[in-house]
Amino acid sequence: MILLDQQTLIIGIIALALAIITPFFNPFFRKLKEEDTSSSSSPSSVTVLLVSNGDSQALDEHLPIYLTQDYTHDYQVIVVAEKSDFETGNVLKRYANDPRLYFTFIPESVRYMSKNKLAITLGVKASKSDWIILSDPRLKPTSSLWLQTLSQSLDDGTDFVLGYSNYSDDAPSSHRFEHLHSALYLLRQAQTGRAFSTNCRQIAFRKSIFMKENGFVDFLKYSIGEYEFLVNKYAEEGSTKVVTDELTWLVEDPLHEKTWQNRKVYAKEAHRHLRGGVGMRMLHHIDQLFLHLNYLLIIGTGIFAGLTHRWILLGSAVLALIITIVLRTIIGRKALATYHVDVSSYKIVPMEMSLWWKRIRTLLRYEYADKKDFISHKV
Repeated sequence: MILLDQQTLIIGIIALALAIITPFFNPFFRKLKEEDTSSSSSPSSVTVLLVSNGDSQALDEHLPIYLTQDYTHDYQVIVVAEKSDFETGNVLKRYANDPRLYFTFIPESVRYMSKNKLAITLGVKASKSDWIILSDPRLKPTSSLWLQTLSQSLDDGTDFVLGYSNYSDDAPSSHRFEHLHSALYLLRQAQTGRAFSTNCRQIAFRKSIFMKENGFVDFLKYSIGEYEFLVNKYAEEGSTKVVTDELTWLVEDPLHEKTWQNRKVYAKEAHRHLRGGVGMRMLHHIDQLFLHLNYLLIIGTGIFAGLTHRWILLGSAVLALIITIVLRTIIGRKALATYHVDVSSYKIVPMEMSLWWKRIRTLLRYEYADKKDFISHKV
């Protein structure tokens, strides 16, 4: 029976070293920088643009929150919906007397271009303000100070702002976990280099720049990816901010599983047409490589130790596994708590491990999807 030899010592040290190091190759460990807005003042006028996609119930519940923001300056809320959406039209009529609300409709004759992109363009043109905050009726502010706090980042040296959003507590925990995991990569990329994309439906941009650069002119044939294309085209390095203040968060209603899966497939298609993101993808691949390499080494070490009766090495493998699980749970738990994502501690490690396989499933669904579903047929 071999208790301790050079091979046992080397393998054990490597297993323990990786167990200590690899948990820190993790988006949950990398903190986003907090923007200093203490000396900033809000613009004199802001427009909140909401594009409705038949979500009349959500609009009815959330529109009052947007219309009653505690904002020190003038602001308007513009809602754009399809003309054939009578339920949304009825909701808007109930709030028509509010001086802050303006609404318009997409013509029924629109056939061969993205309705969402047209809706955003109509809303931008109707805006009285240069600064436009784009979101969705399915999302709601978590505070009456949402607009006031967010607008402090809309200063003279800024042209684009990325905000944070997640799903409400009654959404599946796996959705909230995966969303935050992806958001931390995307928001960090915007802070450390040129923004690539976003999975948060909250962005702010200047009307003047949008109109000068002809809006969605390069992406009109695609029926998906409004937020992704806006971020990739207009969020220039040096004039873009990421806002993470809790008062600026938006919360989205839960998605049905099919809608959630489709949204990931649509994002996959949109990302194919975006520039940049190489560094972010590389970082993601490195994180996943270390995560799986660590577990594979622990499993391999345990099997080898058992077959060769190296019980000290087996103990090292068990200890490495415990260290890995404890560190990853602590790091994940801290990040999840920061963004109020309520996930049981025992689920963190399994959810981390499942992300790579979910990514493969999304890729397979994308490969077998009808690519005509991603375009508006003609321009």
